[in-house]
Amino acid sequence: MNMRRHRGFTLLEMMVAIGIFAIIAAISYGTLNRFIDNRVIVEQKNEELKNLQNVMMLLERDLRYALIRPVRDGFGDKEAALISGTDLDLGPGELLRFTSAQPNAAMNNIQRLQRVAWRFNDGQLSRITWRVLDRDQDSTEYERILLEDLSEVVISFWGYNDNAVLEVQSEWTDSEKMPEGIEFLVTLGSGRQYRRLLELATGT
Repeated sequence: MNMRRHRGFTLLEMMVAIGIFAIIAAISYGTLNRFIDNRVIVEQKNEELKNLQNVMMLLERDLRYALIRPVRDGFGDKEAALISGTDLDLGPGELLRFTSAQPNAAMNNIQRLQRVAWRFNDGQLSRITWRVLDRDQDSTEYERILLEDLSEVVISFWGYNDNAVLEVQSEWTDSEKMPEGIEFLVTLGSGRQYRRLLELATGT
């Protein structure tokens, strides 16, 4: 009766097999690592977009209920319904300030007048509110930081000039009316830019 001879792998065969396995493992690791990196980048972008969308929704809500309602500042001087611009007496980095009348769900949607400001300072975009419209010098402002790690925020105002032509302005100085829309250009620290044009219901 013939017995089959059984033999194991030679050292050379094992070294070849280990080499092939190492090459396959290295390729697989590189592919998996790139997949994980891409997934992290996609998740970061999604979170970035989500935060921007939430901020724009809040800004859009503020502007939707904007009113042509002047107020008194801390010195008792008249302050226009909407003010912006570097020559005006605004807080550091303040982009614009206006009066908004948002429905209060806790009070059967009764509108509550509120002075609102949006500020870009030290890479942060914040929303500022005051509990009183006609403020005094001791009125407390309430700041809510909404976005961080921004490199620039630029706003533009869409409105009709004296010839009834719609044009874009870098500042809004008309105290008697509101613009048709306000455009926001947000530049993140990564360099990516997002642009949004918001319409005002109080535009002429």
